[in-house]
Amino acid sequence: MRQVEIRKLVEKYLHDTATKEETEKLFLWYRSEMNADSNWDLDAFEDEEDLKLFILSKIDVPDLIEKQTPVYRKFYYLAAAASVVIFMAIGLYFYNKNDQTYATPTSVKVAVKQKAIDIQPGTNKAILTLSNGKKIILDDSQNEVVINDGGIKVHKNAKGIIEYTLNSLGKEQNEKIEAQTGYNTIQTPIGGKFQLTLADGSRVWLNSASSLRFPVYFSGDNRTVELKGEAYFEVAKTQNKKFTVRSGNQTVEVLGTHFNINAYSDEPVITTTLIEGAIRVVELNTQKFQILKPGEQSKVHNDIKIQKKDTQADIAWKDGYFYFENSSIETVMRQLGRWYGITARYESVLPQQHFEGAISTNLTLLEVLEILQKSNVHFSLEGKEVVVMP
Repeated sequence: MRQVEIRKLVEKYLHDTATKEETEKLFLWYRSEMNADSNWDLDAFEDEEDLKLFILSKIDVPDLIEKQTPVYRKFYYLAAAASVVIFMAIGLYFYNKNDQTYATPTSVKVAVKQKAIDIQPGTNKAILTLSNGKKIILDDSQNEVVINDGGIKVHKNAKGIIEYTLNSLGKEQNEKIEAQTGYNTIQTPIGGKFQLTLADGSRVWLNSASSLRFPVYFSGDNRTVELKGEAYFEVAKTQNKKFTVRSGNQTVEVLGTHFNINAYSDEPVITTTLIEGAIRVVELNTQKFQILKPGEQSKVHNDIKIQKKDTQADIAWKDGYFYFENSSIETVMRQLGRWYGITARYESVLPQQHFEGAISTNLTLLEVLEILQKSNVHFSLEGKEVVVMP
């Protein structure tokens, strides 16, 4: 099969939308790649999870990974991430870019100090600060939160998404709201993420330890918001009304498109990844700018560098995964720190090892560390500090 066809089948499989025929076609490809047992009776399995576990139990994983090109390795990692059950059954395989050796799936345990306990994953939670300074705690336990802020209705819908909508008022009243509009801020703590819909219909996913400052109502010819941390935007198209995201020393300007911005203060650069449409990235110190096309990523520090990018890695957090792509252990630990509220301490100089793969953000910290430990890096949990050892 061509790579394009494989990718389509993988996407359907991971989202549980593949038909029985498509699933069988995917598994036939698996079998042809590794010369596995061809006498599988797919009709014998009524439960999809049982079928996945059975397929994976038939695969000689290390041989499969060593045989495949990087494209197929990535396919395997994503397939393994399709369910937490599969993850815990077979683990996740990382490889060292330097010597192309592969970790063996052995039973490992993270060293835990006597007083340390496992840390649960983050949840949907945030704090909304209204224009009058009032703070509202948002989490999964609340339903139908309704606030009127200067004629704007702030409503938490059944899916847990905060929505801003303009009340049905007369033209004169709406003009008054536009002239007096204030700003709200939504902030996620460490171990929290949240989704909201702005007054213009734009949707924003906010990652952990992030904040978004935005006007209750977008007036004038520009829609401007301010981001700290990371967010994924699906900007609603509004004729002749530009949408601008300010973050650190860059701005991103769009009319309507989908993109991700990672502007955490502890990351070395601001990273912007374009999913569809087009955006203009401006470095504020020099006023240099670049136009991004879909599948491109900019990195802004004192300059703007553009590269082609597999966008899956940069938006996986939105869909519930850590996705590591040639990531150093320091990068991995920064991501875990923002989700589990831990700090990392490095006991000695570690080998220059890089990680590939996806891990569900629904796992506990110890479960994640046990998977990472298969890469020949070891961990000890001491309270909320993770000691990283070679």
